Amino acid sequence: MKKNVLTIILTLIGFLTFGQETELNTIEKNELDSIYVKALNTRFDLLLSSGWKYIEPNEIGQRISKLNVSDQYKFLTNEELIELSIKEKKTVKIIRLTHKIIGIDTVDVNFGIVNVTGKRKIHFNNGLKFKKADFALECGGTNGYVPDMRFVFDRKKNNWVLIDGKYKIQSE
Repeated sequence: MKKNVLTIILTLIGFLTFGQETELNTIEKNELDSIYVKALNTRFDLLLSSGWKYIEPNEIGQRISKLNVSDQYKFLTNEELIELSIKEKKTVKIIRLTHKIIGIDTVDVNFGIVNVTGKRKIHFNNGLKFKKADFALECGGTNGYVPDMRFVFDRKKNNWVLIDGKYKIQSE
């Protein structure tokens, strides 16, 4: 009897703590999108360099393409990126945006690079193909986890503030 009661109590404690953990570490997509836009618009190293910067056409890229992002960034489909690589005869670098939720009021935004190399020639891969594309991720280094940008929610101002990161130039 005591064993059954103890098992039930431990199971309930497990469910309750798991439920709280998932509730604490969720941020709405529109808030996350505004953080991504703020991160892209404060990357002065990207904004001041010449040429287009391409954003990966994943779910995040599709959502933020409709928001107020600097006109230095271009949002192309995978097919358009492959065609661009073939046309320019070089590898195209694409920015991959990711995030890590540290807490309900802390989010890290990380920038990765995906290289796309397209070639036009005859390939035999599940039939006859005339284009081939290679997608490769660049290495992030061996320093362990170091976020590119860290945002914290300022409850007084009711907005997300950049507090730390490799690319922090402005101070608020």
